[in-house]
Amino acid sequence: MSLYQTLSKSLEPVLGERARAVLEEGVRRLGISPDQLDASQAETILKRLVYRELQAKMSPGAARSRIEELLKELGIAGEKAAQSKAEAMSAHASAVLADLEAGLKRFSLYLDWPEVGRLRGVINVIKQDPAAATVRSLLREGQEVLAQLEEKLQAALLRQTRDIAELEMNLSRVQSVGGAKVRRLENLIRLIQEAHAQETLAVAEVERARALAADMRKLVESSVVQNPTSEAAITLDTIEDASPIATPTEPQVVLKDPTIEAPVMLDEPADGFDDEALVIDLDFEALTTEQLSRIREIDVAEDARQLESLKERYAAVLSLPNLAGQLADLEAQLAAGIPLGERLGAFSELLKNTHVEALTEARVRYEWLADRLGRLELPLERTAPLQARLAVTLETLQAGGIPHELAELERNLESLELEEKAHRESRARQARLEAALTTLRAEAEQALSPFRGRAQVESFLTALAAPDISEAALTTLRQELSELLSQLAREREEESLKRMGLRATLQALPSLEPLDSDKRHLMQQIEQGLGSLDELESAVQALAERAKTLVASKLDDLEARIQHLGRILKESLIELKQPLQASRQALAQGRIADPAPLEQALSDLVAARRASIAEELTRYEAVARSLKGLGGEELEEKVAQARAYLQAGELPDLTEIHELLGRLRRAQETLRAELGARIGALLEAYNTHKGVGGETALRLKPLCDFLQSATERLPRLGVSGLLEVRRALEEAERLEVQLAQEYQAAQSVLQQLKGADLEALLDIFETPSPAQTSPQTEPARTTGEPSVLQQFQMRGVEAIAIIEAGRIAAGSLPFAPKSAQVIFDDLLSLANELSGRSAQLSVISLPQWVLVLVPLKQKGLVILAEKALLSRLLVLIERHRDALEAL
Repeated sequence: MSLYQTLSKSLEPVLGERARAVLEEGVRRLGISPDQLDASQAETILKRLVYRELQAKMSPGAARSRIEELLKELGIAGEKAAQSKAEAMSAHASAVLADLEAGLKRFSLYLDWPEVGRLRGVINVIKQDPAAATVRSLLREGQEVLAQLEEKLQAALLRQTRDIAELEMNLSRVQSVGGAKVRRLENLIRLIQEAHAQETLAVAEVERARALAADMRKLVESSVVQNPTSEAAITLDTIEDASPIATPTEPQVVLKDPTIEAPVMLDEPADGFDDEALVIDLDFEALTTEQLSRIREIDVAEDARQLESLKERYAAVLSLPNLAGQLADLEAQLAAGIPLGERLGAFSELLKNTHVEALTEARVRYEWLADRLGRLELPLERTAPLQARLAVTLETLQAGGIPHELAELERNLESLELEEKAHRESRARQARLEAALTTLRAEAEQALSPFRGRAQVESFLTALAAPDISEAALTTLRQELSELLSQLAREREEESLKRMGLRATLQALPSLEPLDSDKRHLMQQIEQGLGSLDELESAVQALAERAKTLVASKLDDLEARIQHLGRILKESLIELKQPLQASRQALAQGRIADPAPLEQALSDLVAARRASIAEELTRYEAVARSLKGLGGEELEEKVAQARAYLQAGELPDLTEIHELLGRLRRAQETLRAELGARIGALLEAYNTHKGVGGETALRLKPLCDFLQSATERLPRLGVSGLLEVRRALEEAERLEVQLAQEYQAAQSVLQQLKGADLEALLDIFETPSPAQTSPQTEPARTTGEPSVLQQFQMRGVEAIAIIEAGRIAAGSLPFAPKSAQVIFDDLLSLANELSGRSAQLSVISLPQWVLVLVPLKQKGLVILAEKALLSRLLVLIERHRDALEAL
């Protein structure tokens, strides 16, 4: 049993009736008969044609496994085959492939990234045939895809850095609430940080953490004191300008307005505070305008972040007109400070459905292209590159990505179809050439038979008997026969010879459309013996002159086209200029060369350059997409213009594209260096001013953490990442200007505070020794205590008192009341200078304690408590302010 029969028998259980058709197609493409099929050719059929058929019935992995099993069953594959493959691949290609496989392993976690599927497809295609001519281009594409994945990962890690910083900031805002949700948020942040330390994305954890943090922040903001005032707020931090951490000797002094730092308001149940039952249930009707505004800001920020995530995930379909219009509306709504609400969910669902539809359409388009490619009757080396590209496209589709190159693949397929058509026409021309050669031989044998033996005749017949004669050679032979018959006719004055000479002259003329009808008419007259010989000779001579003129014009046109093509391609095109010069010389010698071969050569060269330029434009389109925001739009427009010019049948000049791409690359590096310098300056300024504390410093800290991480990733970031860093940097610089102003104001406050009195106030936090204790240092106390002060008596409150004119009116303090009175006086004076309004309260923040001072008309409330109680104390103060002021 032959190998062909064995292969057919093995494939029937797998392919059924298609097995015979696939094998016949395989041997036809190989140009062999079934009996001539050898092991290497059978392996080629299995790995190309049969593998493609199996993919329609099973997954690519299963199809590959089935092919390997068939190879083993037939004894085709083995160590020798594997060794030949390894030897076929160069050392450099092997190293590059190893790098690609290592990169794929690194990014294997991100299955929803279409670039990962594309890289897997490139690697699989290379492995299937390491000796294929397409390996070099596939390796280059794999390196480009791997670079894109690296840039995408670095940008995503950078965004995760910002997420971590913002989550830590939000945790600090809500940590005093306590409870299971806070612990859950802490655990999520820890998991994200652990993944980030290993340069791994924790997308799901980030989403859950951000949603939880947003809900808790809205609870905190909704719990702000009722009827918040708009009095001025100034934030002071440390006496030392650049001290990052407060120490017992470096207190944090924070003057706060409730409208800036919203404390938590949790209604205490009858059985005490239940920190495990934190339920997000906001009563929006009971909230003030200020509270609603802050909650709206949180919603807007979260909606903007989710919209950015959707834009990145569904970038392939956002260019559709209906989606682009809705996206612009949503972005405009966010810019106006209005949350998207249900519109965001509806838009997300629309994007998802549109992506599914686009993916389905791309799959159908792929199947259509694969089917058309399978019907082409071209050698394998011509279809292999496109087959490899389609295999990569299939992997991209199976990974859920929408390939951008389907249009380009269709254009390449159309080129192959035109090439197949040209081959069919070439075969038809060859058949006509062979028939014309047979006819010419018969006519020459008949006409020259009376003159056999002459040197000229024998030489001509010998040349005519050559087995392979081109069309140009046939034209030359016809001209030589015409000249030979004319010479013989002059010698013998025979009309039949002259007519045969005229006929040979007409046949020697190239096929020119404007002359074809006259040529056929004269040929008919000669063959039928019509008209006088002199008239026929004159007509043939006139037709030959017209042919010379027309060929000369065609050669001039070809020369102009060759020169134009040379200027565009920056090449000399010697392979075209030499045949052109030979045709001109032949025309000058009286022989009319057919310009068709030169025209065909020019067309073939243009087609090859068109394919090369089309592939180059495809790469430029990908580069333009990656450079959007930095001038990539202009590059994309120029590429589109070049593409339209190419589709119009002309070869575009890519000089401007090359120059623009160079400028954009330089601009990218300039931006990278500029960002590094600006980030360094910002971080230096922040380290100087961050001691002032307050809301501005709190908002600036996650941005600075993000930018600090960005400096380490700048060399590996793409344009999208760099632009995201620039946006964050601009926002941070704006906040830094505000922070610097607050820092200057804080310095002014510190200069106005009485240093001696402040030191006396802070001395209370140093535990005196028993020997130092005296009646003069014992805490000042009063006997009576108003009932309103009992609301503040809770675990963690060290002392509480009402001060009037430097004396304690109610309660007790562990320090002299005059020290607190000095701060009250300076606080009221500072508030009047800054806003012309009375101050609401002051908070002196120490590592473990807070000292709250509340001006109450002619009196003042002083509370010393643990720092964790600050939010609840602020709520109680505002709730009972009227009763306190009535004391």
